[in-house]
Amino acid sequence: MLVYSAQQSRRDVTMPLPPPELGPILPSQSPRDERIIVTVDRPRSGVGTAFAINDDGRWMTARHVVDSCENVGIKIGTRKILRTKVTVISDADLAILDSEWTRRPLPHDLNTQRRIGETGYFFGFPQGNPGEVVGSLLGRGRMIIRGRYRSDEGVLAWSELARTRGLFGSLGGLSGSPVLDKDGEVIGVVSAESPRRGRIYTVAPKYLRRYFEEASGEPENIDLDSYGVNADKLRRDRRVAQVICLVG
Repeated sequence: MLVYSAQQSRRDVTMPLPPPELGPILPSQSPRDERIIVTVDRPRSGVGTAFAINDDGRWMTARHVVDSCENVGIKIGTRKILRTKVTVISDADLAILDSEWTRRPLPHDLNTQRRIGETGYFFGFPQGNPGEVVGSLLGRGRMIIRGRYRSDEGVLAWSELARTRGLFGSLGGLSGSPVLDKDGEVIGVVSAESPRRGRIYTVAPKYLRRYFEEASGEPENIDLDSYGVNADKLRRDRRVAQVICLVG
């Protein structure tokens, strides 16, 4: 995961969570949005998260997870990794993975106006193990990426509310994971974190729209009492899977 600069499992959130208090509609992009400066170092082997976006073997992850990797694969079993073809997206921290392995895509909602304070659910493989995080939407930001490649893109900023019990430190490995709303629909992709501030940054919905088909499955309602169950089901069905990057 980029650090502003996606271990463990088993549920129980680390703090009690009251029902979210929704604020105003998320405002449009503004020159006054927070600027997040990120430096992307030279490529190295690592792991992240990917999720199915259509039923023809197409997946989505974060660009920085797979950019400049010699080999990229999706882990579909304990010892089985399926090699994929990578297409990086130049205007956002996104990449498309094409494979011959098909899964039912996650539903999405990329047009509804989001509200400050709404809850987001982050399902993936933080620190290389199954895990999840819950966040509250704070507002917009502008992520400036420098280094191995350059990008200037809009992101959404989230305040971390809770995470899988026993998961401490960086959320590296969660990069590329879907952000789901309370209805179980994709509304973003995890891109960066600011551990000291307890912030998570996700790719803004506008960058995702052209890569999703019109219909992509039925929503599965999520709430704070069952989000771990939902996450486990998505990983067990391999609709959310670990992605592996190998650099020689």
